[in-house]
Amino acid sequence: MTEKSRETLIASVLAGTLETGRLVVGPMAGPCWRSFPAAPESVSWARRFTESALAEVADVDAEHVGDVVLVVSELITNAVREVAKLAPASDGARPVHLGVGVHDRWTHLHAVDTAPALPREAHRGPLAGSGRGIPIIKALAAMTWVEQAEHGKTIHVVISRTGVELTPEDRQTLMP
Repeated sequence: MTEKSRETLIASVLAGTLETGRLVVGPMAGPCWRSFPAAPESVSWARRFTESALAEVADVDAEHVGDVVLVVSELITNAVREVAKLAPASDGARPVHLGVGVHDRWTHLHAVDTAPALPREAHRGPLAGSGRGIPIIKALAAMTWVEQAEHGKTIHVVISRTGVELTPEDRQTLMP
């Protein structure tokens, strides 16, 4: 198999699995991917998946792992809530997808869902039961951005390692 045909095969598999939600894999050098049903229990599954992806980091930067897991919890909670508002898909599947890219200076999260609504901050009182996710993400993230697609969006959150400031070069590298 040539390198070009291998790349084409990988791209095809990724595109098909992201669309159907049946299986999501990532290239060895890229983020680790996992799909979850749009259900409340997916939040705890996503946290465990993230902890596993960051297992080696936990020994040297447990604070970073805690921050990333908290952000994942907020991202997947919001994705599940938004996808649940949609009409059921024809095949019954409307998964949310999580990519975790672990790097020396940061972790890059990719939260993908089929809901068209963009995240927006809800300004609620201190006793409200919800509405704290975006402020938490903003407080912990070095960078965030959203890429909209025809059938949903990808929310990117970059969390720098403890004590690390992203350089302008880092930021340029990360932006699409």
